[in-house]
Amino acid sequence: MTATTTDAGTIAALLNELRTTTNAISGDEWLSSGLAQTPKAPMSELGSNGKPLQALDSAGAGFLTPMISFLEEPLNELRGDPDGVQQGAGEFQNASKAATGLAGEYGAKAGSETDGWTGDSAAEYAKTGKELVDGVLSVAETALTNATALIKAGEVVAQVVAEVTRLIAEAVGRIVPIMTQAIASAAVTFGQSIAVAIPQCVQIAVECGGQIAVKLGELLTSGENLIKLVEGAQAVLKVVKQAMSVIGDKASGSAELPTVKEVTA
Repeated sequence: MTATTTDAGTIAALLNELRTTTNAISGDEWLSSGLAQTPKAPMSELGSNGKPLQALDSAGAGFLTPMISFLEEPLNELRGDPDGVQQGAGEFQNASKAATGLAGEYGAKAGSETDGWTGDSAAEYAKTGKELVDGVLSVAETALTNATALIKAGEVVAQVVAEVTRLIAEAVGRIVPIMTQAIASAAVTFGQSIAVAIPQCVQIAVECGGQIAVKLGELLTSGENLIKLVEGAQAVLKVVKQAMSVIGDKASGSAELPTVKEVTA
């Protein structure tokens, strides 16, 4: 994200840029193509504690679990507290609402205090007031951006948890018939059927592990994209704060407008 400012009057443009960033986050523009096509899942999946490999115990093939337990390791890493995500996002949302309310109050007060004013002073005061309102709204928008990013990140991790769980369940669904048949034949084959079946089942698990790795890679890429958007919003807000500081100094006659500045995130 790049923002250019030649004077404090570009705050409105920066505010629009922040809103564009929020929309990009809420619109999932940061998702990899693979995750964008993956079925959505409720945030509650983030806190799920299911163990899809337990189906092997029910099938009498629990002895195979230690050999393919690596499949469940990503689930242990991905799972978290959905309430914590909601709470963190809620704090940002409250901050956004507070800043938006403050901007509205200031705008209304500035309008009432200058009612009836005319001439250059009135125009300049109105312009400065609008810039300050947009500056406060920029703070509100950045808080909303952070709230949206937290919620979206939680939802996508929950989505990957659900997808990894599905992939493991699918692999177990292929493994169980093989092991069931091998166990049934164990007596007449003196255990040879199980010895033959185990490598087949492990290979199925390895293939599943490869699919899981792809999903984790997509999650990592998407997360990096999301972080860039959030960092970009923070960079824009920094320019807004600088511009607001200049407005205050200008009002007191102690500063010149800033020169062109590039901020790249």
